Amino acid sequence: MFAYVKIKKYSPFLISSAFLLLLLFFPSACAEGILNGLKNTCEILIPSLFPYIVLSSFIMYSGADKYIGKIFSPITKILFNLPPVCSSAVILSLIGGFPVGAKCVQLLYNDGKITLEQAQRMMLFCVCSGPAFLITAIGAVMLHNTEVGIILYITQVFSCLIIGICTGIYSRIRKYPTADDDLTNNNSRKKISVTTAILESASDGAGTVIAMTALVVIFSLLLNACDKSGAEELFVSFFKLIGIGAHQSDIIIPIISEVTSACDVIKDSSLPVWYFSLAAGFGGICVHMQIFGILRNIPIKRSIYMLFRLINAVISTAAAYIFFMLYSPTADAFSVLGGPEAETSATTFMGSTALIVMCTVFLLTLRKRELSRKLFGI
Repeated sequence: MFAYVKIKKYSPFLISSAFLLLLLFFPSACAEGILNGLKNTCEILIPSLFPYIVLSSFIMYSGADKYIGKIFSPITKILFNLPPVCSSAVILSLIGGFPVGAKCVQLLYNDGKITLEQAQRMMLFCVCSGPAFLITAIGAVMLHNTEVGIILYITQVFSCLIIGICTGIYSRIRKYPTADDDLTNNNSRKKISVTTAILESASDGAGTVIAMTALVVIFSLLLNACDKSGAEELFVSFFKLIGIGAHQSDIIIPIISEVTSACDVIKDSSLPVWYFSLAAGFGGICVHMQIFGILRNIPIKRSIYMLFRLINAVISTAAAYIFFMLYSPTADAFSVLGGPEAETSATTFMGSTALIVMCTVFLLTLRKRELSRKLFGI
């Protein structure tokens, strides 16, 4: 306990010192990482996320969420035990990508349309890789097979829905306010014109993209510098000692750090396609820092949030694993992943299990809290 407190106290100094040393001794690797981060952001993230961020903000600012709520309110109430106004946030989180759900929840909470308990619970399942990233960027562009991207996206949606339904059941057991006890929007935003809504939405989208780009660049810099400096090899050697295979050990740090880089590594390592579900299901710290930035005024318990990211990764990966056992993608998908030798069987299952265990250990070291005392932090 004492060692943990000391490490936490001096962690800012240690992190800044390590960052400075990387910049001083490996400037070329840092510059290359920055360029890679900018490339990934411009080619993949901005085209796939920016339109959805603007759309989600516009729906909330313009009041269109009321009409979406009326259409899908029975589903939202029955499945998730949430007010009708949450329908648009849930839908947009599933089709818009990682930051979109957080942005919708933030707007709903700031307007007084949902309670703190509902906001915290929504952020356990309104976090998902969107179709633009999985179907277009991963399926069509990276794997040259749209069908695989669709399957990967379906597994993500399935996992989020399972978590949403389970948390809804838990909220009923604990007798938290139901959808029928919806708030009266006393603090809701004043009605604004369509033009103003468009301008506000564009401003929100630009701000989110700038923050997202900065974080992706920083993590890309760190990953590339660690790789060139040999620091990553130390972690890989440790993982190999505890029984994790060479291919699996190479992707642990990218999966924990940043989802786009993780997908690149998975592709280059000729791993089974369901590993993409593992990377997309967890999301990476880079994505979660973006979400924490959006939700800075909502007291989200980060350890609980990260635990459910891991649960989401496990459920989506298991679903993808089972699906690809029953269905063999066409040759185009596997031509990128190393040809027929790319496995979809259970021969690497133990390595994957060890990978998940290591991610669990990592999450438990983030913050020492009594997770079992209040499972959902409500």
